[in-house]
Order: sequence, then C-alpha cells, then structure tokens
Amino acid sequence: MALTVTETKEVITGVLEKLKKSIERENSYMKELDDDKAVLTYVQDLVDKGEEFPPESAYSSFTEWIDSIKKEIKSGEASIKRIDTEKAEIAAFEYYLANAQESDA
Repeated sequence: MALTVTETKEVITGVLEKLKKSIERENSYMKELDDDKAVLTYVQDLVDKGEEFPPESAYSSFTEWIDSIKKEIKSGEASIKRIDTEKAEIAAFEYYLANAQESDA
C-alpha cells in the first residue's frame, strides 16, 4: 500500500532531521582533512630530507605512516563528498515538503 502525501511528509521530516545532524559535522571533517594533509606533508618532508625514522613511533616505517595518513585523507574526502550528497537530499526533501499537496484520490 502506497503512503499518502501526508504520511510521506512525516517520514521525510524524520529523515531530514537525521540529515541535518549529519551535515553539522562538515567543519570537523574539513579540519581533520587539513590536519591529515599537513601531517602527510611533514612526514614526506622527513623522508625527502633523509631523516631517520623515529624509534618511538607507533608505526613501523615511514611507508606505513604515509599509507595510514593517505587512508585517513581518503576517508575524510569520502565523508565530505557524502555530506555534499546529503545537502542535495535535504534540498530535494525540503522542496517536496513545501510543494507536495494531498490529492483527493
């Protein structure tokens, strides 16, 4: 059985709340991404200068460290891309809520 417009609006309203909470984290993701990129540059500079790998590091090598940072960057970029999609979904849902009218059917 298909939902009525009113029932659909109720469902969408709940989804909208979750989406709006999700995109509130965008600034945090952006900061983390900037931090990760700065760390990658720092570690790559150490490698380029021929610095010795720090023995107290939690990583076993520069390669492992760099690979871990790149994973973090990729994850952050995916999160930001997901938020962009969620912003588009919010716009579409808000448009529907503002414009959908209950039919007499």
